[in-house]
Amino acid sequence: MRSHEERVAEAKRRIAKMEREKQRRRNTVTMVSAVAACLVLLIGASFAMPGIAASIQTGDYAGFETAASIFHGGAALGYIVIGLLAFLLGVCVTVLCFRLRQMSREDGQNEESEDAHGAD
Repeated sequence: MRSHEERVAEAKRRIAKMEREKQRRRNTVTMVSAVAACLVLLIGASFAMPGIAASIQTGDYAGFETAASIFHGGAALGYIVIGLLAFLLGVCVTVLCFRLRQMSREDGQNEESEDAHGAD
């Protein structure tokens, strides 16, 4: 027969385990959403880039008149779009890696606390 303190401790342990599971599910949904957002961004960019590249017009330049000619005639739009897409991809990957590391740390802490308390 367990004492009152043991029953209370076991109940708290079960509540903490359920909270960890809920947090793990929430983190998993967040991770899947981040991965899906990255994939949508990449696929959308891959479909949009041919149209953007087609709209970029090259000018007829000769000799030394080509200085800074990449920004003449609307070509700057392509560079701006590529820069923004690269930045967004970097942000998505950074957030994804940060969340993976955070989940890994939480799992390690949860396992240590379960081992210390003897929970299953």
